[in-house]
Amino acid sequence: MLGQATARAQPAPRRWMLRLWGAADIHTRQKWAALWPHLSRLPHAGVRLLDAGCGDGRWSLELAERRPAWRITGIDITPADVAAAERARLALGTTNASFACADFLEYAPAERFDVVLAVASAHYLVEAGRGAELFRRFGDWLRPGGQLLLFGPRRGDEVPRLAHLPPPFRLRDVFSRAALDALCRESELDVELLMPSIGPLGTYAKQVSCGAGGSRAMSLVTYPLQLCLTSLDRVGRAADADGLSSAWVLVARRRPASAEAAD
Repeated sequence: MLGQATARAQPAPRRWMLRLWGAADIHTRQKWAALWPHLSRLPHAGVRLLDAGCGDGRWSLELAERRPAWRITGIDITPADVAAAERARLALGTTNASFACADFLEYAPAERFDVVLAVASAHYLVEAGRGAELFRRFGDWLRPGGQLLLFGPRRGDEVPRLAHLPPPFRLRDVFSRAALDALCRESELDVELLMPSIGPLGTYAKQVSCGAGGSRAMSLVTYPLQLCLTSLDRVGRAADADGLSSAWVLVARRRPASAEAAD
């Protein structure tokens, strides 16, 4: 789970809890459970990965610690988050990760990447009407044959939820299946997998978490229910291309140079 490989940078007893359990937040656990199976199947060495929208660097550093033969770059538009990521990197002594403050639409790396990872970071620009530009950037960042791995919210009117609980997150007009297909197609990215992620039970767990608000007591009381719903959601829900969910996992590949030339 996220946080286990980077726990040593934390003071005790938080360090021991992270090593045993990882990040407790249910939203974080659901994202990691959705994406780690795809990340873990990549080669253990020789991967150049861009964490697009790295925030405070938690994902970048966790991956760097788990895969010391990878080279990981994290970018984010918020200077304070990038500074926090760099402090965490120094505390861990991680040498195979680096961070930069950059706007997605302006970032131009010296080398292309094998993998671009976007964890709940792409929908902001898509919602602002700049999705085509963003996905072209994704394609530009990838080497031919490179892979985009994206986790994003499902369109708000498609999200299953209980009416008497708060929404599981801020509901948006993105992403629909058709929209993701079109964005990839227009950017010379071939969709390999577009899978619903976090089904009804997992989404209800998110609603319970949001319903607890800022109350530590309520969070502790409802946490077993959040975990139970999340676990049942993962175990009981078969991969269904049309299944109800609150998020998508997209795996797309930049077309090989030969295919681009043929087009």
